[in-house]
Amino acid sequence: MFSAYKLVKKTGYLSERIASSPCASILMFHRVNDYGPDSLSMRVDVFDEMLRVLKDEYRVVPLSSLTDSIEGKRKIEAGSVVITFDDGYRDNFLYAAPLLRKYQLPATFFVTSGYIGTDRVFPWDARSAVKFQLMNWEEVRELNRSGFEIGGHTANHVNLGVVPVDEAMKEIVGCKEKIEEQLGKRIAAFAYPFGRSDCIRDEILPIIREAGFRCCCSGYGGKVTGENELFNLYRIPVYPTTIELLMEIDNFMTYFDGKMRINITGRNRGECHG
Repeated sequence: MFSAYKLVKKTGYLSERIASSPCASILMFHRVNDYGPDSLSMRVDVFDEMLRVLKDEYRVVPLSSLTDSIEGKRKIEAGSVVITFDDGYRDNFLYAAPLLRKYQLPATFFVTSGYIGTDRVFPWDARSAVKFQLMNWEEVRELNRSGFEIGGHTANHVNLGVVPVDEAMKEIVGCKEKIEEQLGKRIAAFAYPFGRSDCIRDEILPIIREAGFRCCCSGYGGKVTGENELFNLYRIPVYPTTIELLMEIDNFMTYFDGKMRINITGRNRGECHG
């Protein structure tokens, strides 16, 4: 598969296809470290390599710039990539941010406000032999002062596909208010926890909008085009190797809502096409 991708990429076919049907890939990272060998963690050297390639071969833009383009009905530039992080792990501050600054690349960090600055442990980390620390508020503020965008990810990382509406409202509004209090400025972006299509409900989206958020990101794959709704921005779960990630960005191998495809034609839902 890798050989086929390299051959097709060498012909220039993928670049021509993306140029004719421009879209953006919003990448969803969680952790960058050398001590957490699981699906949420990426090694520091791999992250470094990915950023170098993204810097050299693609157009990395802030999430706010992408939402500006969609809102203004402007064409998304071919090869656009947005970098995002979920949850608020401290390694984002220690390892990811310095590399992003090294390559002068923008990113958005979606933080879970009720966990920041605490010793709380996310349920999926509770059985791990590794203690994954979370950022404190000063570190979140430092990220923001450095030019990175901060977004909301609920207060307690709840599943907005199942919690009662009143609880969802407290999670969304409370998260926004807490982050804005700590930053001393408004935030505009939201990403709902777990990211699957069944982890959000239609009645929740108006709450996110009315809370003052400008956009909402998912996490179940797909590309963003100028036709996307601002409150349904697809994000791509990050692959373990650079070449697999590039195959996704180039729309050669595509993941969408639980299904993986080899995609020479670029004609599947959620991907770049006309």
